[in-house]
Amino acid sequence: MTLTQVSCSNCSLDNICLPRGLSQTEIDNISKVVKARKTLQRGDFIYREGDHFKGILAIKSGSAKLVANDNHGNEHILNILLPGELLGFDGLSREKHGCAAIALETMTFCILPADSMDQLFQNLPGLTRELFRHSGEKMLEDKNQLVLSKRPAEERLAYFLISLSERLKRRGFSSSEFKLSLTRQEIGNHLGLALETVSRLLKKFQDDELIEVQNRFIKIKNLGLLKNLLQPLV
Repeated sequence: MTLTQVSCSNCSLDNICLPRGLSQTEIDNISKVVKARKTLQRGDFIYREGDHFKGILAIKSGSAKLVANDNHGNEHILNILLPGELLGFDGLSREKHGCAAIALETMTFCILPADSMDQLFQNLPGLTRELFRHSGEKMLEDKNQLVLSKRPAEERLAYFLISLSERLKRRGFSSSEFKLSLTRQEIGNHLGLALETVSRLLKKFQDDELIEVQNRFIKIKNLGLLKNLLQPLV
């Protein structure tokens, strides 16, 4: 793995990534150990299931998917990750990754090496808090995804688009116009829907003037009406 030094102080993701809420001194201390990985292309593995845990990773640009394979070799997409979001928590408990992480497009990421984490936790309690926050958000997303899996197909796809829109907005990107990094087949895999169902619902949403679709580009035309399709998840 090719690694180079990076500076969290000069990163555009400092308010949503590891350094969020930390003092300048704390950020400088993190910058001393955080490394940057070389650029990956779509389909490249960030890590594979069973790989030794090397640290917590933060996506700088691009996006990734977390996947697991069943006993029949079928891939199941567990989660989608955007710039500023963290991954690698699945390797903490047994020091081996329980799923795989794969680049969905050209992407770069930083890594907080495992051999530096104990020392940082002792010296930077704020970093421990931030990692707990990120892992807590992940647990909430997993809970919502589980609840959503029991809902009608229309709700699942609407929630997926709304969630993606809101997460992009928090990261300073457009919340109304964006490119899907997943194919329709992958969206169906993630939501437990057939490819035909995803395509039919995207067309229905467009006919109802909720969204505009052009290949993988999505324009949300009426977020309020799209949200009206959802029932509370709690």
